[in-house]
Amino acid sequence: MSRERSILRMIVTNFLKTFKLLPPDGKLMGQDHLGNKYYEAASSNPHSMRKSKNRWFEPKVEEDWQQNLPAEWEAWLRGRRQHAPTEEEVLHNLSIAQMKKVKGDEIAAKDNAFSDNTSIKENSKGFPELPDFEKEPGQFFDKKSKYD
Repeated sequence: MSRERSILRMIVTNFLKTFKLLPPDGKLMGQDHLGNKYYEAASSNPHSMRKSKNRWFEPKVEEDWQQNLPAEWEAWLRGRRQHAPTEEEVLHNLSIAQMKKVKGDEIAAKDNAFSDNTSIKENSKGFPELPDFEKEPGQFFDKKSKYD
């Protein structure tokens, strides 16, 4: 005959399980161009309703708490994608991001050159003076209107 479940025993065992940081039997899933290593392990509780796997990474520099992670790997860690990204995929997206940065710098340089040639004057407060807009309410209003 099986014995009863003890609530106190369940509380203590679940409390002790919270101190278990990472499962020791993790499988190396990949490494990014920054040197971070990514691991995955099956869920520690086989009877759990949660079917997700435990995923974590080991940073290249342990002391640096502000890690830059590629978006693909971050999505994999958070469970937004099922399969780990390949190195080719990460490098391809990195090259696209660098190309967009170069194009953005070119566009910003063109905008700066264009904005230097504009004829908008700024007053002492830093606001532009535009002649088409009134400075005081009712400035362009015809005082002899049909309501007089």
